[in-house]
Amino acid sequence: MLSALAGKAVLVPAAGLALAMGPVAVPPAGADGDAGLSAAVRVGVSGGLFTANVGLVRTVARTGKGGVYCATVEGKPTPLTALLDADDRYGFGVRVSWDATKQDYVVNSIHGDEATSSKVWNAYVGKTKISTGPCGTAVKDNDKVSWKLEAAS
Repeated sequence: MLSALAGKAVLVPAAGLALAMGPVAVPPAGADGDAGLSAAVRVGVSGGLFTANVGLVRTVARTGKGGVYCATVEGKPTPLTALLDADDRYGFGVRVSWDATKQDYVVNSIHGDEATSSKVWNAYVGKTKISTGPCGTAVKDNDKVSWKLEAAS
């Protein structure tokens, strides 16, 4: 199991989540909002037969499908949490799995468009392809999160 300090998802039973996350930092008095622990982002999906672009979706760090908590080291939401929250709201038909080798989630399918040995689901924040796993990159308000089915490299 990877530690939360590595910026990856951590396999933790729900009952042990509070202990695994350690002490929670409280924003100083007068700090705005939730200190970036949630974000309203736009989510897009392209590259397969299914294409979608949705308005603002509120996303937070959360346990993904498969029971593994997904957040950055700072507890912020990620491209994967944005996709999962958009799926909950709009029914994208997202299937993900936990990859023990990568210690992160892999998107297997969105609305029936399957990842294969020759094509994979990649995440972008703005126009930049993420360089960490989908649980290692933070998203913030008004980011555009895109998931694209592309040739495997």
